[in-house]
Amino acid sequence: MSRCPSLLRTPETRFFAGVIITKPEIVLDLGRPITFNVVRLREYLPLGQRIEEFAIDQWKGGRWVEFAASTSIGNCRLIRGATITTHKVRLRITKSPVSPALSELGLFEEKP
Repeated sequence: MSRCPSLLRTPETRFFAGVIITKPEIVLDLGRPITFNVVRLREYLPLGQRIEEFAIDQWKGGRWVEFAASTSIGNCRLIRGATITTHKVRLRITKSPVSPALSELGLFEEKP
């Protein structure tokens, strides 16, 4: 599996939406088209498991198009699907009882 550049992932940092934001969005502008077929998400578990539902979109034809949606992330959630090439990806947290905390959003291309 090869990794795409410029994504959220360090053990010391995390995305934290703040005290009252329970449905945030994270938009990654990759600067150039990236090809991937696996998305890896990880919550920042020292704050507990917070995300109950989420969706992921690609920028396609001048608009956002959803390509995945699921429940809970926890320690690690892998979403495998069709091969996508895009320069923007959006993660939408659609259900969370408190502000979510994410430690990784990674895009990978898994070769057959």
